[in-house]
Amino acid sequence: MTEPQDTHTEDSTEKSQPATKYLQFKRRKFIWLVIATIILTALITVFATISISNFMSGLTSEQRKDVAKIEQAYKTIDNEYYKDVKSKELSDAAINGMVKQLDDPYSEYMTKQQTKAFNEDVSGDFVGIGAEMQKKNDQIQITSPMKDSPAEKAGIQPKDIVTKVNGKSVKGKPLDAIVKQVRGKKGSEVTLTIKRNGEEQDISIKRNTIHVKSVEYEKHGNSGVFKINKFQDSTAGELKSAIIKARKQGIDNIVLDLRNNPGGLLNEAVKMANIFIDKNKTVVQLEKGEHKEQVKTPNDSLKEAKDMNVAILVNGGSASASEVFAGAMKAHDKAKIYGSKTFGKGIVQTTHELDDGSILKYTDMKWLTPDDKYIHGKGIKPDVKIDTPEYQSLNVIPNNKTYVEGDETSHVKTIKIGLKALGYSINNESKTYDNELTEAIKKFQKDQKLTVNGNFDKETNNKFTEMLVNKANEKDTVLDELLDKLK
Repeated sequence: MTEPQDTHTEDSTEKSQPATKYLQFKRRKFIWLVIATIILTALITVFATISISNFMSGLTSEQRKDVAKIEQAYKTIDNEYYKDVKSKELSDAAINGMVKQLDDPYSEYMTKQQTKAFNEDVSGDFVGIGAEMQKKNDQIQITSPMKDSPAEKAGIQPKDIVTKVNGKSVKGKPLDAIVKQVRGKKGSEVTLTIKRNGEEQDISIKRNTIHVKSVEYEKHGNSGVFKINKFQDSTAGELKSAIIKARKQGIDNIVLDLRNNPGGLLNEAVKMANIFIDKNKTVVQLEKGEHKEQVKTPNDSLKEAKDMNVAILVNGGSASASEVFAGAMKAHDKAKIYGSKTFGKGIVQTTHELDDGSILKYTDMKWLTPDDKYIHGKGIKPDVKIDTPEYQSLNVIPNNKTYVEGDETSHVKTIKIGLKALGYSINNESKTYDNELTEAIKKFQKDQKLTVNGNFDKETNNKFTEMLVNKANEKDTVLDELLDKLK
């Protein structure tokens, strides 16, 4: 009995050995399989993440190489430059460099702090001098001074070139940095060196709170004059309300005064055109490459404006959205254009806010009038030309120099034209500072309670400029001529 039992036990042991080996083999295979699966999953995850990241970035492989190059340069300078550098300043400089490469005066990068000033412009309230500026051909140019602003009162004019701010050259500086220099604390002064007709002069301007009223309305007999200062938030709504008020007053003729209006929000120009232009009509055409989009009026026109005779008054300071509006009204035969040729800005800018609150403003397309006219660099010619009085377009005379009898310069001719406009006896407009001019200046100085010496000094110059600006504001000969034509 025992032997068979022993034999049975021996047989059982022999049969169990291969099974144990098989189990051990399966366990090792399973472990390797798990490891392989983990590695494979990790690789798939990495490649998927990279692929998704590349797809989401919207960049081509070539563009990703370029970005990697920028990142490599950034890291090298940040880590290895012998002096401490501020990484944020490096990134800001990199973006500014890219924008500068566009060679576009209307494209710019604004930091979070600078964005505040940009938003103030759109809302209509800021502290400064009240002059729109742009960078053109590497020069800082005044687009237009705002009505009753410190800039206008000081004699700043459209297309003046700013060469210095507080004696420091603006050459090579980005527009936003120059705007920051011009703006400052209320009541403080800033001195702009401006070039006009090839001659430079310093103009000191006291900063103040600038509130840009979007629409100002005045009744002149049976005509209503609507001064549109800028296309900002709710401009169209303000004009609509003013027109309804004018209609109740029995107004038949309306003048939309866009002189020295630098533009602003494109959508407000479209809304404003919709007051006069019927629903589903093209206001402006936006063009980018081969793609063209027609921006149409979304609503019915304002019933109160349907039978009104509309005149639009423009000049060299009427730009951008002003030209969009004027071009649409002219194309749809809704208005006649009066005045002088507009500025000529036929491109559109948009903004993109970056993660840190900074803004990239860039030109993304050009625009054409509904009848396919591209006005960039050309402007819109008026249907009826009304010349601006000569004294309103005079050069500002530098106030850092005293002019005396015997001097011969173009500034002397300017003095004569200005004094004649102010009612003083001047019989010639030569460049020579003659005795007649000396006597006229003495009378001017006496009338204005200044030191009477017959010399055109700083004190006399400042009063002279102030009075010419006031005269231009008090008696608007261009508007008066237009209103006469509408009678």
